[in-house]
Amino acid sequence: MCFRTKVIKTSKTAQLIESFRNAKKTPRQRVIASLGDAQIPEDEKKTNRSCRRNAHKKEPPLFEEKPSENATQWVTRIVRIAEQSKASRPVTKSATVDGVLVDQVEAENVVGFGAELVAVDAWNKLGLTSVLEKAGMSKKQIATAQLMISNRLIEPVSEWALVNWAERTALPELLDLRITKTTKDRLYRTSDKLLEHREIIETKLRNHEPTLFSSRRKLILFGVTNTHFEKKFASNPKAKHGKNKQKRNDCRQVSIGMAFDEQGNVLAHEVFEGNMADPSTLSYILSRLNKLEIGEKPIVILDTGFASEENLSLFKERGYAYLINITRGSLTKYSAEFEAHDFSPIPDRPADQQVEVKTIIDPEDSEQHLSLCRSHQRRNKEVAMISNAETRFLNDATALKERIQKGQLKTPSIIDQKMGRIQKKHPKINRYYTVERRNNGLHIERNEAKMEEALERCGSYVLKTDQTVDAITLWELYMSLLKAESGFRMLKSSLGLRPNHHQLEDRVDGHIFISVLAYHLLNWIRPKLEQPRMEHHSPYSPDSQPRKYPPTTRRRSHHHDPKPQKSRRRTIANLYRTWD
Repeated sequence: MCFRTKVIKTSKTAQLIESFRNAKKTPRQRVIASLGDAQIPEDEKKTNRSCRRNAHKKEPPLFEEKPSENATQWVTRIVRIAEQSKASRPVTKSATVDGVLVDQVEAENVVGFGAELVAVDAWNKLGLTSVLEKAGMSKKQIATAQLMISNRLIEPVSEWALVNWAERTALPELLDLRITKTTKDRLYRTSDKLLEHREIIETKLRNHEPTLFSSRRKLILFGVTNTHFEKKFASNPKAKHGKNKQKRNDCRQVSIGMAFDEQGNVLAHEVFEGNMADPSTLSYILSRLNKLEIGEKPIVILDTGFASEENLSLFKERGYAYLINITRGSLTKYSAEFEAHDFSPIPDRPADQQVEVKTIIDPEDSEQHLSLCRSHQRRNKEVAMISNAETRFLNDATALKERIQKGQLKTPSIIDQKMGRIQKKHPKINRYYTVERRNNGLHIERNEAKMEEALERCGSYVLKTDQTVDAITLWELYMSLLKAESGFRMLKSSLGLRPNHHQLEDRVDGHIFISVLAYHLLNWIRPKLEQPRMEHHSPYSPDSQPRKYPPTTRRRSHHHDPKPQKSRRRTIANLYRTWD
């Protein structure tokens, strides 16, 4: 190392220089630190160089040197400047693999390749390309549809953001699809095309999926969910105010009814008006199920909320067997039966998850059977729900009582109005409390008998069926409804059903249908993930040695082009691995 003074545009600049040899063994010099117009004393330059060299190599000096205070300050300053310079970093010998200098390999415009291959494999196994071809869609429309559905499976975004997302993935090369800023309009047209052929697509998938999952279609699981919108949608007649499952009753919404088989495959779905009651949606789905080519009609399993006399009559008319939760309004009616000790436990369950069941004949209809169930885990959950709801109710009621005591509220009509709002806000707990205005104050009293009775009923539920089956089998059939609930959870979370950014009715329905198609892909992937881990074998044997090449510093860069190239598509095809 040495110091030199260089004139740059009539200005003198002090530089610390280091000599080295490049890859061709030619001597060269590089600037370690540029110090501007610093005036370093001549008698201290040697000491500065020596201290700087030792600090750079992190080695102790051979002979102890005692620099002056001024020299120490200069060394500290030079070291700080040099550490920020790339040239001052120590040169180490690069590791070589197959003639490639590893530390000089750079990647630019890297695209996603893992999840995209899984989505393509699921698409091919479901035969969606042939399904869409039979629906009359062109190759470009099919590739665009595959891009949209794969995005909904991997990283759901809006149509505006999907164009930028696609450029960060390998899907354009895999699908031979050119992505430009105008692709957004093509996405909307493709969504409309998919919705136009919805019944054909669902029918083809319905007939093909049993061959993949060995599904016997003896059970049909039915459920309803909803998705709300943040804005007002005057152009969508289905967007109505209704009871929202996310407590967003202030927003308009649409309801979605779906039927699943015992493997969790979607059989049919329908989009309803947001204010349509859950029991009313059943007849529409049963009409769709009548078109299923599944031979003997299966058992329809429904959760609480669908137990109406009209629905039970509808099952008899259509010839469907059913298993339905009729807990609402039934626990008091069968309280004596629940107090009996003739329940049978479900075998092979942990003590903290124990479930007890028994079957009785329906006192009101001898052809119907009831399965009475008591769940320890469900009891703990429902008790906690009541306790939390009671705490929230008491907090609001106590806050109102304190305002009255402080004289902040004096008008009786306003106090009654505030009381009514609290009672409306907490309907599940209000029934167990008496809240009255007395002597310019608020009286809050708990009905201990009613509350104790409600807590005793926690964890109990009643199932009704027209089948003659033992209680344990009925309970196991009802638990298969969890697959439908799991499907709804995935649709609403990871598959982008919410939020829905569209306003027109067809665009909203198309957005929902794309999420349903993405669920078809996901439902094929899930069993593969549950299988034992697959072993992938390297193309090289453990004893083989890679061929050796002379090291090279030649730089290769990959620049992503929205127009796929045949060479890249061929490379991706060679890297592709199926899950079989």
